[in-house]
Amino acid sequence: MTANIFLNTASGEGNRPGYWLWWGQIGLINLLGIVSTWRLGDGQFIAPAALSVAAWLLLLKAMTADSRRWRSWLGILQFAASWLAFPLFKAIQLAMPRSADSQLLAIDRWLFGGQSATEHLLGWQQVWLSELMSLCYLSFYFIILVPVIFCAFRRYTPAAKGFLYGLMLMYLIGFTGYLLVPAAGPYIAFPEVFSYPAPGGAMTALLTGLVAQGGTGMDVFPSLHCGISLYVLGYLLIRRHTLLLLILSPLVAGLILATLYLRYHYGIDLIAGTLSAAGVILWLRRSGFARPKDKIRMTQCR
Repeated sequence: MTANIFLNTASGEGNRPGYWLWWGQIGLINLLGIVSTWRLGDGQFIAPAALSVAAWLLLLKAMTADSRRWRSWLGILQFAASWLAFPLFKAIQLAMPRSADSQLLAIDRWLFGGQSATEHLLGWQQVWLSELMSLCYLSFYFIILVPVIFCAFRRYTPAAKGFLYGLMLMYLIGFTGYLLVPAAGPYIAFPEVFSYPAPGGAMTALLTGLVAQGGTGMDVFPSLHCGISLYVLGYLLIRRHTLLLLILSPLVAGLILATLYLRYHYGIDLIAGTLSAAGVILWLRRSGFARPKDKIRMTQCR
């Protein structure tokens, strides 16, 4: 009997296998976050845990609903659940501390000739450059939020569904790395090597404060700042949005450089993020997103 792995017999729209893998992963993160919150006895994580569980349950509703309207919100709910999971990583790391920073630094030094990629940039320190790098780093939120908001308004289109599905795959890969290879980053793990923050002005101070509030202690490998930014560029490329690609490319290049200059990542994190983005884009291209007029190719299985 032939069945379509994309289709739901009731609604005509179904769940790719990646949806269930990602849903299960978020469920695991929620479970670990709740256990960690209980072990820590820290009330600051109760609200994030409750919101994350609520998003997880809403996502299950969207995945199993017969209503096309409910299912149209699937990609947006996935994105929301991804972002709501981040505070739980902080609770998990505080309650069950593990670190792969030493291993990542050792690999980086082996790859980049005795010094890590981050160490190679220590001599570049300038106030004006720190300000520029901080601005580029903050641009990540613009790079990711603008297309997500755009896709929310065009969520019924194959292009929007494809972008959001690929974005979900990026988070699936990234969160797997966080759980298996938890690391805090050079500036936290090796303060004797990496002075922090870089000398700068108001923009650098703003970023330093935001990172201090939002850091989890285990969200370094792979670099999703690098990976997701390249994924956005890659999706623009396969959809033939050349002008947007040219406009965003310098900003993404600055952002990737900023992850090293500001001491947040190792070079190996960027390599892993780049490979993740390339893999997801290649999969989307093979699935029929290479040209604006292409429809999603419904792969058949027997």
